[in-house]
Amino acid sequence: MNEKNFSDLKHTLEYLGFGRTLNASLRNCIEFELPRFRMTLDLKMPVPNPKNRPDHVDVVQYQLEISKESGTDKYSFDRYDIYLQPAIKPYEMRNQRFYIKKGEGITVKESYNLLCGRAVNKDVVLKNGEKANMWFKLDLSERDPEKGYAFKKYDYNLVSTVEGFVFQGIDRPGFKEQLLKSLNRGNLHEVTFLKDGKEIMGFIAANPKFKTLDFYDLNLVSVYSKAVGINEASTKALISSELKEAAIKDTSAEKKTGRGR
Repeated sequence: MNEKNFSDLKHTLEYLGFGRTLNASLRNCIEFELPRFRMTLDLKMPVPNPKNRPDHVDVVQYQLEISKESGTDKYSFDRYDIYLQPAIKPYEMRNQRFYIKKGEGITVKESYNLLCGRAVNKDVVLKNGEKANMWFKLDLSERDPEKGYAFKKYDYNLVSTVEGFVFQGIDRPGFKEQLLKSLNRGNLHEVTFLKDGKEIMGFIAANPKFKTLDFYDLNLVSVYSKAVGINEASTKALISSELKEAAIKDTSAEKKTGRGR
């Protein structure tokens, strides 16, 4: 058995969030020299709920596909399928396939967040070989039997968006960095914000489609964003920046079309 290859695969699984649970199965399958094999990992994702019920969880199953590279003793982790059974609506099963390239791709938690309908921020390599940073979200309204849910891409400034609202403790060391990191991964993040002038605890998630944040109370009931307290100085600066950018784009379009001459 190629020990270096086995070590690299273990590192990839751990890096993507699968942990070390599958390492023994991985070794056994490779030692048997199987040309292609699948490994299954079952996880339970806790869901915020008012009664603090331990059984109130999202049930998630990951099916990983490992294949032997032709003419070599090396194996590669090509792709995995995720199956989600939501705690709130267990009859609404969802599944999606994600591909892994050179040990990189959508992580365990990111794939779960995407299937939950939230957006994720990733560094990607475009077809021309250039790197780019993008926000992705699955379109859960329609599913292709073969390709699964379609990916939607968005431009979105999370930092400016977060700075546009008032959150308790935002000035504490490390608070903002942790918040941004969590939202980039597509997590629901617990915070204290202002609703109709009163502080309440709840959750937020990134919403790149409408360039804002989604707000929820502790029971995961949606809170209308216009009822949430804003940072007026940051909001005015953001609006001014967006108007300036729009004006530049409009001017550029005029030059290209010759409009106004």
